Amino acid sequence: MPDSRELQIQPTPGVVGASRVLPVRSEGAVSTPGKAPADVGAQGAAATTGGNLRAAYAQFVVNPDTHDVVLRVRDSATDEVLSEFPSEQIQAMSKSLRDYAETLARQRLALRGESAT
Repeated sequence: MPDSRELQIQPTPGVVGASRVLPVRSEGAVSTPGKAPADVGAQGAAATTGGNLRAAYAQFVVNPDTHDVVLRVRDSATDEVLSEFPSEQIQAMSKSLRDYAETLARQRLALRGESAT
C-alpha cells in the first residue's frame, strides 16, 4: 500500500453521452399459480417460481412498547404470520434495553436531586 503522502486526488472526467431513456414495455400476462408461464424467454423474465410461492402480503405495524416499525409477512389465505422483522426476540431485547436506559436516567436524576417528571 502506498504511503498516504504519495496519494494524489485527481478530478473525475465529466459524464458524456448519457444513454437515452427507453419506454416501458409490457412483460405479458401473469401466470396462474402452479403453472409456469408460456414462452418465458420471449417475455424477458429473469426467474420464475412456477407458482410454488405462497400468496403473501407485508404488514407494517408500530410496536406499542418500543415505537419501532415491525414488518410482518402474512399468508394471504390464512393471515398466519410467516416471518417478522425484527424478530420477537429482538423486539423484547430492544424493550429491555430501553427500560434499562430509562432506569439509569431516573437514577442519575435522583442522585442529582432532580425530579424525573
